[in-house]
Amino acid sequence: MLSWHDFHIIGYSVESKRQTLTFNLEWPYETATDIQKVKLYFSGIESYYLEHDLGGNIVYSFAEVPLRPFLEHWANRFENECKWGWPRFWRSKPYPVRPAEIELEEAFEYLTQRQLKCVELSSSYGLSGWVLAQSSHHVPVEA
Repeated sequence: MLSWHDFHIIGYSVESKRQTLTFNLEWPYETATDIQKVKLYFSGIESYYLEHDLGGNIVYSFAEVPLRPFLEHWANRFENECKWGWPRFWRSKPYPVRPAEIELEEAFEYLTQRQLKCVELSSSYGLSGWVLAQSSHHVPVEA
């Protein structure tokens, strides 16, 4: 996956029925690049988390990260948020309450079975987060 370093996020959208998340990226600088505008698509979305949208967001990178360490890092947050049903893959059965380690293992098995990948969005300025999706691809947009 390309990192899209220094591209600006000029918009993003989620289509829950189609399970897609799309980022609209643009290269606003005068320096030459092969692609000036692009749509970055994530398909087969299981879950996502985005924060710090400043309306003018600059990408540091989109990078795939290993699933198990990601789940271990976010386990406490998932435990706190699951009472509201987020994320859907965590603690799908609220009772009986089981140790978080069991939930982590089941979440890992479920996500691995569905061939989901975790892509983290890091930013130089603004929006950051992650996406759990089956695939991603990009399509250049004519300027």
